[in-house]
Amino acid sequence: MKITVIGAGNAGCLTALHYGYYTRNRKDISVELIHNPNRPPEKVGQGSLQDLPELLWESMSVNWYDNPIDATPKFGILYEDWGKKRDRVYHPFPLGSISIHMSPNKLQDAILKSGFFSVEEKDIVDYKQIDSDYIFDCRGRPDNLEDYIELENPVNAVVLAQDSKRDLYQNWTRTVATPDGWCFVIPNTSNTTSYGYLYNHHITSNKNAKENFEQLFELEAGEQFQFTQYVAKNPIIDDRIILNGNKLFFLEPLEATAISSYLDWIRLTWDWIIEGNTTPTPITKAFHKLVSQVNNFISWHYMYGSKYDTPFWEAAGKLKFEDPVFDRILEHAKKHSTIDLISSDQDNHRPGRQYSKYSYAQQWGAYSFKNWYDNMTNGKN
Repeated sequence: MKITVIGAGNAGCLTALHYGYYTRNRKDISVELIHNPNRPPEKVGQGSLQDLPELLWESMSVNWYDNPIDATPKFGILYEDWGKKRDRVYHPFPLGSISIHMSPNKLQDAILKSGFFSVEEKDIVDYKQIDSDYIFDCRGRPDNLEDYIELENPVNAVVLAQDSKRDLYQNWTRTVATPDGWCFVIPNTSNTTSYGYLYNHHITSNKNAKENFEQLFELEAGEQFQFTQYVAKNPIIDDRIILNGNKLFFLEPLEATAISSYLDWIRLTWDWIIEGNTTPTPITKAFHKLVSQVNNFISWHYMYGSKYDTPFWEAAGKLKFEDPVFDRILEHAKKHSTIDLISSDQDNHRPGRQYSKYSYAQQWGAYSFKNWYDNMTNGKN
């Protein structure tokens, strides 16, 4: 069996690493990655959840001393000025479970040199150029959204920037509410800090967003672009072509869901391609459910508003969704103590984890629900 991955962004590299590493002792399976070196990965620092460092440690022994990806520790997410009750709300990771911020360029370079798959630099314009049993297309956003489901979300544009200094005491992602939306603040090993100022261009003009960012953070704005949030109707084409990365779906970066979702999709396709215990139809259904739940969990954060009474937050507060699973987990979280919820959630943070009935989108346990709900409704400064 031959598996080809097209594209060397986060999704392409992780797809090739996962398949290459876990089939490294299979002589009947070969994995290759083909990419156009003129298409660089994302420019700014990014964050992950806990499953990425687990994979990097297991496959390449990446650690805090031997750190080729320039990772900085991520112990959680600090929300600033969200809701009406507290100035700051912290979404912690378990004490023994650390996630990372990393440089996409460094991550790409390290994985391409891992040796678990072959690498070829080539621009692919037609699938007919590839003679493989399975092809993962990870070449970024689609040219149009005719074959995609658009997803509702309050932000649809971003201003990117980078500061030439770093707060050495920041070991978490800062998620700062602003009058126009929110801004991520990510520390980089290179003693720089990455910023992403998210807003809605239908409410705030691009010009005003740029000016507001520069005033609030006292930095010069960089690249600015608009986006749509979506998921592919058919992630698997002709039982051979499999989409991943931005070619598969795109959601805003709140809660750092992208990389974990790439990995969840990779595991689903593994069950079909390698294990042979499922088919494209059920794994497509499972992934659509996952993306819907991720979008719901993100949307929930906006519904309590922020310290700002602005048109953006008024519109964001009107978001609604229906999901019985979400409602069941939230009600469960309200009725139980923090200690009991932490105990029941632990299996969701271990390698090879088995998700409990109180895990949502395979990424959040009931404790995360309780933490946000309590801080939004009962918090005191």
